[in-house]
Amino acid sequence: MEPGLILFRIPFQKKDKIQLTKEEVNHLRALRLGNESTIIQIRDGEGGLFDYLLTPHSKELKFQKETIVPLKANRKKIAIALPKGNRLDFFLQKVTEIGLNEVVFLVFRHSIRKEFNLERAEKIVKEAAAQSKQTEILKLSIETAKDWMEAHTESLVVFHPFGQKPFEMSSLSGKIPVIGPEGGFHEEEENWMERNQIPKLTLPGGVLRTETCGIVAASFLVYGT
Repeated sequence: MEPGLILFRIPFQKKDKIQLTKEEVNHLRALRLGNESTIIQIRDGEGGLFDYLLTPHSKELKFQKETIVPLKANRKKIAIALPKGNRLDFFLQKVTEIGLNEVVFLVFRHSIRKEFNLERAEKIVKEAAAQSKQTEILKLSIETAKDWMEAHTESLVVFHPFGQKPFEMSSLSGKIPVIGPEGGFHEEEENWMERNQIPKLTLPGGVLRTETCGIVAASFLVYGT
């Protein structure tokens, strides 16, 4: 039987019986799934899929079976300035659906937004992962751009509106795309990239917003390389 609902719980420890949370119960009611027996699949975000049986008018789930999906060997990661406002929500939803593995949010000198609510962001990611039936969960972190880029110098390629090289898919092989803030890179950041010979690639079309460029980069990584 196919699961009637997919839920992510991170971390998750398999038990013979588990209880639904209040939020999960409300979600079931919204989908009108609580009035008949159905399979609820709990996913741990690391390839573990656990089928539980929900009987009518119950909050208790009974374990049925376990499936382990191997983790992807070739991890796909981008580093990007934090998008402004609710654009962050849209960005998180889309890169999760695409199947990206990790996003490192970088705080640049010209970054307008320098922090975000990690708990809220992870909730958005879990919902998007469940809807798109992902078996792994998108990993999120935030770092100072200068420190992080210096630690990953050999792996970087920058998507730059005024880059010297036109984009080619082969340029992403084994690399982490970096997307800067809409205010542009600071002069010191530009000079650092020049000194370290970081490839700057220009995409076809117009100048993209930060979140749009991030979605494009995720698509190239997951579907193109």
